[in-house]
Amino acid sequence: MATKMGIREFRDNFTAIARDATEPVIVTNHDKVVGWFTPAKREPPSLDEMFKRFDAMRARLEARGIDVDKRLSELGIREDEEPKQPARRAPRRKAKRK
Repeated sequence: MATKMGIREFRDNFTAIARDATEPVIVTNHDKVVGWFTPAKREPPSLDEMFKRFDAMRARLEARGIDVDKRLSELGIREDEEPKQPARRAPRRKAKRK
């Protein structure tokens, strides 16, 4: 069940709410809902877990007949290449004053 809270109370107690909340908070202004705060319930996944998920996603796509490598190359993304760095502009030269 969500907790209902006025916007000023939410603002004044945000640090404690963000740290301690275990359920969503409905933020109101004059009894009109203006937002929701949903606390994170768990730590983000590790890199190993993310790679496992990506491998599983790749397997599901390939099982549906989608050539993942072909799609990535169409988007300009290739596994065997390092990401391209954006081109840098030359620094502007200051005009000489006379």
